[in-house]
Amino acid sequence: MAEDNQLLAALDAFAVAKGASLPPGWQTEFDGDSLPDAITALSVLCARLGWPAPQKLSTRPRPDQFPLLLWSSKDGFGVAEQWNSESTLQMRSFVDKVCAYSDDLAFFDVAFPDPLNSDSPEAAVSVFWGAIKRRRHVLLTATLATVVANILTLATSLYSMQLFDRVIPLGSFSTLWVLTVGVLIALALDLVLRTTRALLVEREAAEVDAEVSEYFFARAQAVRLDARPPGIGTMAAQLKGLEQVRSIMSSASLFVMADLPFSLLFIVVVFWIGGAVALVPVVSLPFALIVAFMIARALRVGTEKAQVSGNRKNGMLVESLDAVETIKANRGNWFMLARWNRLIREIHHHEDPIKRTSALASSVFSSLQQVSYVLLMAIGAFEVAQGRMTSGGLLACSIIAGRINGPLISMLPNLIVQWGYARSSLKALDAILALPMDRSTGQGALRPERLSGSLIVEKLKFSYPGTREGMDVARLEIKSNERVAIIGGVGSGKSTLLRLLAGLYLPKEGSIRLGGLDVSQIADDILRAHLAYLPQEYRLVNGTLRENLVMGLGNISDEDLLQCAQRTGLATMIAGHPKGLDLMLAEGGRGLSGGQRGLVGMTRLLLGRPGFMLLDEPTASLDQTTEQMVINSVISQIGPEQGLVLVTHRLQLLSVVQRVIVMAQGRIVLDGPTADVIAQLTPKRPGPQAVPATAAPAQ
Repeated sequence: MAEDNQLLAALDAFAVAKGASLPPGWQTEFDGDSLPDAITALSVLCARLGWPAPQKLSTRPRPDQFPLLLWSSKDGFGVAEQWNSESTLQMRSFVDKVCAYSDDLAFFDVAFPDPLNSDSPEAAVSVFWGAIKRRRHVLLTATLATVVANILTLATSLYSMQLFDRVIPLGSFSTLWVLTVGVLIALALDLVLRTTRALLVEREAAEVDAEVSEYFFARAQAVRLDARPPGIGTMAAQLKGLEQVRSIMSSASLFVMADLPFSLLFIVVVFWIGGAVALVPVVSLPFALIVAFMIARALRVGTEKAQVSGNRKNGMLVESLDAVETIKANRGNWFMLARWNRLIREIHHHEDPIKRTSALASSVFSSLQQVSYVLLMAIGAFEVAQGRMTSGGLLACSIIAGRINGPLISMLPNLIVQWGYARSSLKALDAILALPMDRSTGQGALRPERLSGSLIVEKLKFSYPGTREGMDVARLEIKSNERVAIIGGVGSGKSTLLRLLAGLYLPKEGSIRLGGLDVSQIADDILRAHLAYLPQEYRLVNGTLRENLVMGLGNISDEDLLQCAQRTGLATMIAGHPKGLDLMLAEGGRGLSGGQRGLVGMTRLLLGRPGFMLLDEPTASLDQTTEQMVINSVISQIGPEQGLVLVTHRLQLLSVVQRVIVMAQGRIVLDGPTADVIAQLTPKRPGPQAVPATAAPAQ
């Protein structure tokens, strides 16, 4: 187990050296499960984690190849950062920081999974083609199988020709049996090749789908919050377009495209057997492709509009289900139903021409196939009568021509419609790729081993899309050990400033620095561990209560978890349910009250032990007793180098902070010690007015 821990520690250090981020708690998969001894442990570990196999260097490392994972029979695994001299290496994780080079050392490079690498393509189609090109060996195997299978399809036509021309006229039954056995063997081989090809392509298509889906899901998560489209349901429908692109990449569609070049080969064979008969497929095949191209162009506008309307429909469905409580309470059922019906009519308006054109195309291609057969037989009969071909040759030509016009033409209408929707889906995915990402998600992000220092805002300007005015802060500094409250009226910019401080929003102008580093340049996992943000409406994800508490924190023991839950009051809810921490939560945490969801968020925040706690109305949904317990717990957890920024409208919470910032219309109007700010905000009561004395009445 000591060697296992050394390898895990070396990989963790190697990821830091390469600027890559690993999932929190990735090492826990190997708790109690020892790896093989020595150098083979690395390959086994990568295989279990689903990472690419480690690449071993076969020559002396060049300076541009560092950092590298190093194996030494004496010291085990470590990270080599660079050459110190011709014979020594600078190390990161060995006890000795310098290692002497020898031929016994083994150097490895490990490619950590990173769906958001810096050289990500700008177009959705490039993502798919990139995934396909990485599986060239499988495509080459499938192509070879396609070539052999298409050649074997000629066996039945040649068999029929020999049967009519030689076996039947001569009564040569021994030849019949030889030809029959031969063609059966060819058909069996054709079956094996086509089945193998289908299985290979479908398996690789599933892997391509998994890789591409991971990329787009990660990309959607990495979109900056201030740039995210307002319609989340519509965005989810755009991502669902992956399924339509995947359908066009299925084995049936790919095989149609792969078999198309062999149509030219079959035309040559028909010309070799029947001469002038080849004129029929020479004319019918290009005519079918031209008609298909014209239909595809006619369907382009309709499929795009139908796709947009379909995305809006899915967006409305998500919105109505999420806001069903508000809709019911405000008698909005009929209003939403009317909007739904209008969308359905709009979708049908755009889809009806597509369906009519598709049905027309099916009829045209079916008639074209039958007309081609009739013309081929008519010309063939004339050629047989003139003695330029045999009746067996005519039968063979009809079979081969059916191979040219049959599968291809019969599948073209459906393929055209699928491609129209896939092209629209690619445009929708391109729109997602065009959205700006958090800059800290790339491999070029800064990964300091320790973050400390003040949060400093300088010349910050920010506004939401479509608004004229926004945030404007000339300078703001929050020290690492300060407790600060931000107050202000509705729409004053309190929550927006907190999101900017957390790095969730990117300023339009100016900068936000933490310890001298711009927060937008710090790696996301490093920044989130130091700046813990708790939104006002804390949403949970579908899963157990334990998963929601430890999400993103890695290996948290039940003892630490229950201690934090005891401080926040969440332990009462855990103890009051039969399943405890294994309680299943619905999407968004439905089934729990707003206060309970807030306690889950607060408990998770305390578990992370961040450098700064950024809290947005953390006790808005709590009763007074629970509020006091939670605030006391937060204050007791704050260390000498931990900061607290609290957005609140409850004046009683100001007693726990040292400084108050007052905001109005996106600007800081007051900033100072708590007592001074409260004194300025408290209206001064007029003192008692002097009452003039009146003369005593005469006695």
